[in-house]
Amino acid sequence: MRIVIAGAGAVGFHLARELGVEGHHIAIIDVDAEKLEYLRDRLDVLTVQGGATRRSSLEAAGAVEADLFIAVSSDDEVNMLACAAAHSLGVRRTLARVRNPDFVSESPLVDPVKLGITRFINPDEIAVDSIVALVDAPGSIDVGDFAGGRIFLRSFDLDERSVLCGRPLHRLKEDYSGQEFLVASIQRGGQHIVPTGDHQMEPGDRIFMLMTETSLPIFRKVVSGTDRVQRVVVYGAEQLGIAVSRQLQGRTNVVLIDEDRDRCQQAASELDDTLVLNGSPNDSDIQGQGRLTSADFFISAGRNEEHNLILALLAKKRGARRNIVVTADPDIVSLLDSLDIDAVINPRLTMVGRLLRYARGGRVQAVQKIGESTAEVVEMVVRHGAKAVGVMLKDLKLPNGALVGAIMRDKEAFIPHGRTEVREGDVVVCFVLPGLRDRVERLFARRGGLNFAGEGSSSSAAGIEERRPSDDQAAVTESEAVSDVDDASPDKA
Repeated sequence: MRIVIAGAGAVGFHLARELGVEGHHIAIIDVDAEKLEYLRDRLDVLTVQGGATRRSSLEAAGAVEADLFIAVSSDDEVNMLACAAAHSLGVRRTLARVRNPDFVSESPLVDPVKLGITRFINPDEIAVDSIVALVDAPGSIDVGDFAGGRIFLRSFDLDERSVLCGRPLHRLKEDYSGQEFLVASIQRGGQHIVPTGDHQMEPGDRIFMLMTETSLPIFRKVVSGTDRVQRVVVYGAEQLGIAVSRQLQGRTNVVLIDEDRDRCQQAASELDDTLVLNGSPNDSDIQGQGRLTSADFFISAGRNEEHNLILALLAKKRGARRNIVVTADPDIVSLLDSLDIDAVINPRLTMVGRLLRYARGGRVQAVQKIGESTAEVVEMVVRHGAKAVGVMLKDLKLPNGALVGAIMRDKEAFIPHGRTEVREGDVVVCFVLPGLRDRVERLFARRGGLNFAGEGSSSSAAGIEERRPSDDQAAVTESEAVSDVDDASPDKA
């Protein structure tokens, strides 16, 4: 597929890298020569220096023959106009990154369809969804929703106090019989283990669980010791902080803090059930009024990213149970393991996953990378005529390092077992290593109906331990060793 990307910033770079690995032809347009040079040094892409709204730039990038146009510059209006221009040149699908609420609200000022824009993508909206999902699952590190919100991915870090430690997985299934869940992976010492029923969880493990919505409250309480968040403190009465407060108010006590009086007044006028405080979280009076020491979550979402980081660390030191930092700086993400920060949300890079979902089209509904590892969770629809249709999972010959973790059928989500038969129209959620994704996709796609990219040779992925899953985990592996695992560096979104 030919894809043109307008904008060579962090979002454009990560999009080009992910789509390029899949074998698509990528062209990037930007006015900044230094950004384009940075991309050329690292990616095999065509770069065009110039404005994305100029005919000459669009034609030089091959927009006339493009299948998809994605505009992700920092300017909403430029993105919208660039998509409209690309559509006028014949591009059928266009995606525009737009943050202005006047354009992305339920009653937008501009109809994207009339401009030839397939979809507006709002990074703040996606970031809000990620933050709320973390608050809804205390103790989670990675969160992801699949199959229209009926299947959840949650990861938890285990310490020596965890009741899950020392138990083999088959005991866990016995202890929580009737609950729909699967431990898809255990991350231990930098390695991902696709476990069998005999594997035991140990202190220091990070476990990745797929579960249905009915099972989430059970494991939320098992891992975090509580099934309800009592108080959330949000710093930063900006658009993002207000949106997070609006989503959470009414289901928990929310406090919003900002030093700017005007922003606080605006926030108070928009929020019905949130305590808005004008001042600094470092002020003792503000700490007392907001009861920061008893907060279940402290969310730093202000303008100054370094200040966000410092405030989150101080809040944790003063008694907040968990903290979340919002930042556009990917370098701060890498500090997660070395500092007392529970989660980092990068609105720009969380948007990449959503854009990739739309860019990939029908064969893959969603892809989520697992932290900074090379593992992925992929959502696919089983197509008519696919190899997997009518086959039990134990006979499907999935490659080592891949398993079917959950299925949604007729709007009902469940965790399958080895004797579950795949049906046309099923939505399957699979845990895979990136180099295996194409092989797994081919099992569920229509035979001969799609041209799968990325078939070239590649080296084995370092730091990944592949194990043969049991029938109970709905995964049967091929007997031969897998050698075509992609070793591309993971996305740090």
